[in-house]
Amino acid sequence: MKVLVTGGAGFIGTNLTRRLLKNSYEVICIDNFDDYYSPLAKRNNLKEFSTCNRFESVEGDIRNKELLMGIE
Repeated sequence: MKVLVTGGAGFIGTNLTRRLLKNSYEVICIDNFDDYYSPLAKRNNLKEFSTCNRFESVEGDIRNKELLMGIE
């Protein structure tokens, strides 16, 4: 099963992603990397998933319909 995690690079999203991957889900993480929470810290949060073939990171805003329509 494939799951879309919004805000996936933040604290909650990262922990949810970790749990989903551990349970064999495919995960697409979408985050806009705004500066409310350090974008560098968010990018560092995702590094541990970078070698997992069941993980994909998308940079963008969930309000962007065209972006969402292109996610598979």
